[in-house]
Amino acid sequence: MTQRAILRTTFWLSVGDAITLLAYAVVAIIIARTFGPAVLGTYSLAMTVAGIVQIIADAGYNIWLPRAVAHDTSAADKLVSIALVTKLLLWVISTPGAVAVAWLHHAESALLTMLALLDTLASCGSFTILAALRGMNRYVAPQLLSSAYSLASACAMSGVILAGGSIIAVVATMAAVSIGRAVHLAFLYARARGSIEGIRHATCLIRWNDIAHQLRMQRQLWLVNVASTIVHRAPLVVLGMRADSVMLGFFAAAFRIYSAVRILPGALFNAALPLLATDRQPARERNVLLFGSAVAFAAGIVLFLGAEPLIGWTFQFEEAIAPMRLLAIASAGLSLKTAFEVVLISRMQDRFVAAAIATVACATLVAAWVIPATATSFSLLFVASEWFLYIIFAGWFALQQVR
Repeated sequence: MTQRAILRTTFWLSVGDAITLLAYAVVAIIIARTFGPAVLGTYSLAMTVAGIVQIIADAGYNIWLPRAVAHDTSAADKLVSIALVTKLLLWVISTPGAVAVAWLHHAESALLTMLALLDTLASCGSFTILAALRGMNRYVAPQLLSSAYSLASACAMSGVILAGGSIIAVVATMAAVSIGRAVHLAFLYARARGSIEGIRHATCLIRWNDIAHQLRMQRQLWLVNVASTIVHRAPLVVLGMRADSVMLGFFAAAFRIYSAVRILPGALFNAALPLLATDRQPARERNVLLFGSAVAFAAGIVLFLGAEPLIGWTFQFEEAIAPMRLLAIASAGLSLKTAFEVVLISRMQDRFVAAAIATVACATLVAAWVIPATATSFSLLFVASEWFLYIIFAGWFALQQVR
């Protein structure tokens, strides 16, 4: 695939991700303006805890599966069936701990988390299908279909709020739409493969050894995802356990905008990894790094300069402006780090990437319990973690080039 094709695929994946994140960002804004910062904080905590469970249950498949299917399309049904069963088991194991963590903040947070976990379970199935389809070089249509469901979910959630529904009813609506998306994507996969019988047959033949063997093969990628999630999401959870819902709401407002910007490096990662894994070329790697750098500085500058109007137009919390500016700096480091990360993983440097991110994740968790429990302090923590990871990855890449 040419550079133009990579950019085109990245663009459409970005559009799909943008629809999803912006739609849910609008929901968060409506929640903030309707219920206030305390409810926004409680809602954000529940969604973050559920998101961590989703990454744990993913077990690295969203990175590994496109690469594996691209190498051997005939094995797609078996790989998908093992992935689905594995994710279900890990979801069941992780759920009690997630609810317990949310309960430490507030009883309502625990209830919202339980509902959000139903959405997570459906999303695990949806993302498995999307990952397999990317491996079969089917990027755009499935992603846009998934994003359309996200848009429908956001509209339904907004309708519930405007109709006077509770935050519990809002999250329950999200879970219901997510289940519908999973079913629709399953039919899309069946059409691409000719039928769904291959998955059913492969599922019946799964043994515990198959799951254990698969997890051992991708344990480094699993660790990368879990550690990255700790770096990105755990601070919000820790802040929720240390501060009140109002402070958490101020941080969540800035964090929501920061998360929306993550679609660009995320789309680049999803588009570039299968291509670099199957046909790695120095010129292609260079293009990925250049594009990632351009995204980093453009996004960082726009966010930093536009922090005050962005917060003013959306959440209207003045207390979120300073954290937003700091998260703008963090977003530049994130994009730079992601560009080098995808190149290193395509070079089968999973172990180094996992070790680096795990180390920073541990440091992030320790720091989150030590620094002051304020929105500004936790935003500074994001700046330090993202830029430190970029320095590590860029340095390791440069060392490999010298060798």
